[in-house]
Formats: sequence, C-alpha cells, structure tokens
Amino acid sequence: MIIAAAVLATAVALLSATEPDNRPWPGKPDPAAVGLADPAAPGETAVSPAAQTAAPAAPYGRFAMPGMAAKAGQPIAIHTADLPANEASGLVASRRHAGVFYWLRDGGGATTQRPRAALWTIRLGEDAQSHPVRRGENFPFAQVFEAPNADWEDVVIDDDDNLWIGDIGANDCVSRQYLYRTLEPDPDTDDPFMVTAKYPLAFPDPAPGCKTRNAEAMLWLDGELYLFAKTANSPVYRAVLPAERNTPVTLLPVAKFDYNVNKISVSTVSDDRTRLTLAGHARYWVFAADPELTGDEFLRKAMSGKPVHTATFESAAGNASVEGGSYVPGTHDLLFVAENKEIFLVPDGSVPTRTRR
Repeated sequence: MIIAAAVLATAVALLSATEPDNRPWPGKPDPAAVGLADPAAPGETAVSPAAQTAAPAAPYGRFAMPGMAAKAGQPIAIHTADLPANEASGLVASRRHAGVFYWLRDGGGATTQRPRAALWTIRLGEDAQSHPVRRGENFPFAQVFEAPNADWEDVVIDDDDNLWIGDIGANDCVSRQYLYRTLEPDPDTDDPFMVTAKYPLAFPDPAPGCKTRNAEAMLWLDGELYLFAKTANSPVYRAVLPAERNTPVTLLPVAKFDYNVNKISVSTVSDDRTRLTLAGHARYWVFAADPELTGDEFLRKAMSGKPVHTATFESAAGNASVEGGSYVPGTHDLLFVAENKEIFLVPDGSVPTRTRR
C-alpha cells in the first residue's frame, strides 16, 4: 500500500506541471513544424505531419507521473495528447506489442490522413502520455481492407490475438450489422489489417418497429464474444460464431444489469478477472467480479449487484462522449477515448472484491 500510495502521490506531474509543454503532441502544432498540413475534415483542425513526432518512447510499464497526488479512481484528462481524429468509438490493448492500443472511428469526416476504414494506434509510456509508434508518428493508422465502415463501434482481441471489429451500430433500427475478424500487423510497419472472416448478425429481440438493436460495446471472454445492446439496463448477448464464414451469427441473451446502467458504449475486464467496467458517454461503473467463474456465469454474477465504484469524466469541452475503453494490461488502470478527441486515464482505485457465495 505504501508503494502504491507513493506511485499515486507522484502521479500526475505531466498533467499539472506549471512549465509550458513544448513537446509537439498531436493537436498541439509544433512551431518549428515544416510541411503541408493534411486537409482537415469538417469540424477538425489540420495537424502537420511534423506535429505528430515526439521524443523516443519510454519503456512500457506501470504509469509514473511525478507531481501532485491523483485521487484513485478519478478520471484524468490527458489534454496534451488529443487524438488526431474525432468520433473515437472503441479501444483494445494489444497482447503482442507492449504499450500499444488500437482504436477506431464510428463516423465523422474522412480524408486520406483521417480515414474511417482503419485502425489507429496509441502507445503509452511510463509517463502516461502518448509516444511514437511508427517513424515518429504518435497516432498512425493502418487500413482495414474488405471491411467498409458503415458504423464501426468497438474492437476486441480474442485468445489467438485476432482483432474483431464490430460494425454493430444501428441507430436507425434497420442497418445491417457485421463482425470482422482481422490479423494484427506489426504497428511499426505500413502493413494493413487483413480481414480473415466476416459474419452478419441481428439481435433476436428487436425493439418495436425495428429489425435489430443498436449496439456499441463488445467483450471477448473465455473464448466467447459478447455484445451489449445500447438500451435500458444494457442487456448482454453471447455470439455463437458459425463454422462457415459469411454465415449469420446467432445471439443468445445472457443477462442484464439489475442496477441502473443504461446505454453503455464500453465494456472491459481486468486481466486478473476481478473487475468488470462499463462506461457510457459521461460516466463509468466498476463491478466486482468472481475470477473463479467463467463465461455467462461470470457476467451474470458481476452484473447482478450495484457497482463498487463509479465516476464521471471531466471533459474540457463539457461533453466528452466516451465510447472506447480498456484496462491497461497487468494493472487496474483504465484508459478511455472519447468522440471529441480527448483521452482519459483512470489510476487504480481501491475497489473491494466481492466474495463468492
């Protein structure tokens, strides 16, 4: 506890330092940058190529942010590392590449340097700031071929390190929904993500007048893929993946929250399986989980009670619209991305573990 307190007590210097930050973070143009800026999509600010360079990445590990103490479990906006494109809607940590996270967009304007049918990359250093991933770029992207982005909402990683993209948004109640399985390239290369399977899906219990349900959150757990419908009490469904590609997925209802957790856009489980975290646009909830349970029972137990911790996101713009989040591997820290380009780090909070009955 003393060591953990010391880490948190030293935790946020880079976020609260009084010295001017002269590093050329994305969204903060470098005065010395040379080169033409990429044409901005509507409502976005152009950022020059040179503005996406920074110091060499620090070794990945436990966050150490010297400075004033941070309140455990309270989201901290990393304003010096805004994302280079809006409409972030999904985040997952790589297992093969330390410190690397992938995020995607569910909409917004697109240009050659801000595409939609692509996965973008973040690399976090020990200072809890973004660091270069590829040739000095902080937030490079790689195209995803054969997977048009109608309404991508989430991305998860399976037990074989495949990435699954959920084209599962259906705000109009009728849009076709798909799952895409992709191979992860080396993020330090220009290699694209290759789609190895595509599966159509539709929810078995659509709302009145609809053909399906809108969804924005997925979870890979114990060899199974789960989807959360974005509606009251956030019901969860297990996807039965067919043996043949391009064959419809069957969704089986599993559970819904007893507590008032509605319209979630993020779901993630800690590596030690003691915490299930859900988030909406403005708030997140942490539920204690029983690591001895698996699959459907793991979720039913965790979703059956009240959250053991909850907090809101303090957005500089007033409304962050958080739609992507992931536990930092090997920790209880959380990383979130928002549609308005903000990034939030949630230091480990003191969350009791619910005992099994």
